Amino acid sequence: MTKRPLRVGSVGSSVLLAITTIAFITEVHAQFTPGILANDSYWGDRKAEFDFYEGQLMREAQLRKCEVLHIFFRERIDPKTFARVDDPTRADAITSVRINQIWSAPIGMFVEQGSITAYWRVDSAALARLTFVGTDSFGNAIKKIESSGSAFNYVSDTYRDGSTTSPISPLANSFFYDELPMRVRTIDWSKPPVDFEIQLAPTLARFRSDHIEFKAARISWKPIEKTIEVNAQHSAGIDRFVLDRDFPFLIREWQMADGSKLKLKRGLKADYWNYGKEGDRERAFKNPMLQHPD
Repeated sequence: MTKRPLRVGSVGSSVLLAITTIAFITEVHAQFTPGILANDSYWGDRKAEFDFYEGQLMREAQLRKCEVLHIFFRERIDPKTFARVDDPTRADAITSVRINQIWSAPIGMFVEQGSITAYWRVDSAALARLTFVGTDSFGNAIKKIESSGSAFNYVSDTYRDGSTTSPISPLANSFFYDELPMRVRTIDWSKPPVDFEIQLAPTLARFRSDHIEFKAARISWKPIEKTIEVNAQHSAGIDRFVLDRDFPFLIREWQMADGSKLKLKRGLKADYWNYGKEGDRERAFKNPMLQHPD
């Protein structure tokens, strides 16, 4: 029997194309990595990262000047209640990195105060919990998203819409807008700066109940001398970040799609439990051992 040579232009090329496509998809989806989340040398001192931003938040079509504080800290939490676990013998506790985003913005005679907290698992970089609490001086809003296996449970209680509860089943490669301050710092910088796609849900920091919907978004980045520019293009516009090119990739600037702006004023790495007294903020600012290098 005469063997026929393989025709590369047909089956062979199709197989090659499929393999290339799969490899490309795998690489693209891997652009977010555990990165800084899993860095023991950075979190091993049990100090928190404090980033003080000069903020301009767009509210009622006007920019409102305020300070925005981001606090990052590694913390062990209960896998069911997500409460902090202080017992070092608890083998089932989740090791996580937590961010608190805190602001207080004047709105005429009123004030808007808000706090977003997120926990990511160190082992997988998966989101474990995301919450928003706030007031716009008219009433309060409380929202939370908690991991439940491959899905999430969403609870919203706002003065405008009352209480709602619903399950969320996100697609693969799905994230929430409020994760971006950490996610953009976990991009795999060792790979070429190729755009990659994600699914993105909007911020929880609103005073109405939300219909959580993930929509296609595109992440792009490029190194520029001492910084890295990261763009997140999504259904509401483009968020632009300027990060330090060196670890720990601090966010120096963040221009949001709605016109809001953050600019880093001061970055500290501090044992915050020793800085809770009157005047301790100024004392921390003057301590050169706590300063992040510029």
